[in-house]
Amino acid sequence: EKSMINVILLLLGLCVLGALVMIVYAALKPTDDTKVVMDEKTPLQLEELDSQHAVYSFTVPLRNNSQECAAVTDCFVRPYLPQEQFPDAVCTGDVEKDDRRRKDHYFEALVLKEWSEWKLIVTLRLEARNGKDMREVLSRMVDMDAAIYVTGVGRKAHYVRKYFVTLYGAEMAKLAGGAYRG
Repeated sequence: EKSMINVILLLLGLCVLGALVMIVYAALKPTDDTKVVMDEKTPLQLEELDSQHAVYSFTVPLRNNSQECAAVTDCFVRPYLPQEQFPDAVCTGDVEKDDRRRKDHYFEALVLKEWSEWKLIVTLRLEARNGKDMREVLSRMVDMDAAIYVTGVGRKAHYVRKYFVTLYGAEMAKLAGGAYRG
């Protein structure tokens, strides 16, 4: 009976020791350091303009400054242009790898190698609303924030990282050939 208690205590001790080893290993295990480097964003460009639509884009690096690979499972942009703030346009967007342009709003999951980077193309599409002409809309465009989301998996748990950029209404109006009259 006494030996049975010793065996149970030994097993419990080994379980606790194993749990501690796993916790320490998980805490010290490296993971990727993938980030969108907003400080290196290229200037905004006007890609298309007609009476109902305007398409702007810029590029930004997605950089992994670590010794671990990163499985980037998704990357997308969310423009913040609420109708309460600006009812005359709606904005949508996409993020694409510069060598994997797509027409289906899909970001293909890929592995970003250690100490490397990709060039991402962020495209924002504005659509005029309320019967307005896009040039008129852009002449009164407000500043707009957008968030670029990156989701991925390193050696640790799945992550979601968010990076903000501000697009200035005056710059968008100037690119469309109009002076800002705000």
